[in-house]
Amino acid sequence: MSSIEKSLSRWSALSAATLLLTSVLFPALAEPRLQERAPALTVTISDGRDFDLAAMRGKVVLITFWATWCGPCLEEMPALEKYYREHQADGFEVIALSVDKPGNRAKAFRVLAKLSFPGAMASDASSNGFGTPEAVPVSYLVDAQGIVRDKFIAIDEGLLDEVITPLLKKSSAAAIPAEMRK
Repeated sequence: MSSIEKSLSRWSALSAATLLLTSVLFPALAEPRLQERAPALTVTISDGRDFDLAAMRGKVVLITFWATWCGPCLEEMPALEKYYREHQADGFEVIALSVDKPGNRAKAFRVLAKLSFPGAMASDASSNGFGTPEAVPVSYLVDAQGIVRDKFIAIDEGLLDEVITPLLKKSSAAAIPAEMRK
């Protein structure tokens, strides 16, 4: 083996060790931290418009990761749809990010077309500080101030009402001038 080959071999081993150590020491970089500012999320949604989480300040936003092959994901969609329709006017938004492979894009878009909230392929995100989830379904709740308040592994109507409704009431009360709250 030449000296160049030995150097490249050592460099490759060092690079691999550095990547492994970084992933062990900094696992939270791939996932937002609760009670901290939400990471960036910008993605082109299925109808061609852009979704930018930073532009949603003042609204409570649920970012939900799902897949067409995931039974529990599809089971929670009706609850999300119902809650969204009932509370969109209160400042509630949802973005559904499919983690399906590109070959299943059409299938994912057919599911999204049946929903009233926007959705996209997670792989289409130009900026995704939420990372790729290890499993689905998983959802993150961001309050009106842009803080990640909760992470859900599964969602039902009771959970949505219990956790999100108080945040909506809090954000709508904050939007009313103090002199009018009396």
